[in-house]
Amino acid sequence: ISNGGTVANTAGTIGFTNTSSNNSVLVTGAGSLWTNSSYLVVGEFGSGNSLVISNGGTVANTSAEIGYWTNSSNNRVLVTDGGTWTNSSFITVGSDGSGNSLVISNGGQVHSGGEVNIGYWETSSNNSVLVTGSNSLWTNAGALNVGEEGSGNSLVISNGGALHNGGYAGIGYYANSSNNSVLVTDGGTWTNARGLSVGESGSGNSLVISNGGVVAITQEGYIGYESTSSNNSVLVTGTNSLWTNSGDLSVGSSGSSNGLVISNGGKVANQLGYIGYNAVSSNNSVLVTGSNSVWTNS
Repeated sequence: ISNGGTVANTAGTIGFTNTSSNNSVLVTGAGSLWTNSSYLVVGEFGSGNSLVISNGGTVANTSAEIGYWTNSSNNRVLVTDGGTWTNSSFITVGSDGSGNSLVISNGGQVHSGGEVNIGYWETSSNNSVLVTGSNSLWTNAGALNVGEEGSGNSLVISNGGALHNGGYAGIGYYANSSNNSVLVTDGGTWTNARGLSVGESGSGNSLVISNGGVVAITQEGYIGYESTSSNNSVLVTGTNSLWTNSGDLSVGSSGSSNGLVISNGGKVANQLGYIGYNAVSSNNSVLVTGSNSVWTNS
């Protein structure tokens, strides 16, 4: 769909059956538009399918799935060079599938009106979202989970890219969701209108803020929230790297062996700070090391 062309339909699917692979749609150029009055799926059962939105092209739909069923892998959406993707409802990157991705780069924009999940079910692993480059933007009105039940899923915000999230955010939400990660680096920014849990119930999940990355949370922050959550970590490192929480920060609210490290000029700020909040929480730790590294509790 190019040079101002328009396609309108009820629902869209790229790669429907398990034999449908390496199918693609390109929406490019100012005024080029693909609208779906219902959902859009990239890789319902199939693998290696793709959607590219570029150079001012626009795609609009209600909900969206990238990699829907278990065998749907390595499906990809790229929004770049001023392209826009608008979802009035939720986005899921890897509902059951693995290795699926969303990339927002070079001034691309993605807007979602509902919940966002990167790795939804237990079978979903190694799904990813990358927001990179100046003016690259992802806005989300609902909750954000990196690893709802899945493991090894990731979110990277880098090189001036930005994520503005309107709901609660979790990295490793359920007990079986492990080794999920978020990296905010090189001037990337993540703002969250509600709380953040790194390891709500899961283990081995991580948040790294480095090289001038900024994470700003309006409510409370948790590293290891439930009793099942262990070995979750946050690292804030480098000059101008910053994690702010308008509410309290708990390292091991009920979990064990969770940790916060602030190094090489990184900064963390919150209201009250807790290391091991409830009676069941043990072996949680905070390390502040290096010149100009600061943890502020006010």
